[in-house]
Amino acid sequence: MKLIVNGEPHELRDNSTVDDLLDELGATKAHTALMLNGEVVPSADWSETVLKENDEVEMLVFVGGG
Repeated sequence: MKLIVNGEPHELRDNSTVDDLLDELGATKAHTALMLNGEVVPSADWSETVLKENDEVEMLVFVGGG
């Protein structure tokens, strides 16, 4: 299926969850915040939130430094 991730087209297999997407992208889940179609999705729901064709995902990955 086709998604938009941070404004860019992305292909992902059908019936994938938010967790599946983050795994594929190599995101550090503990440092990631995510919105799906303009709504915040709590990390507790990522494994149960199934993505659909043309969904829009915005991810923010927090990085510390000094």
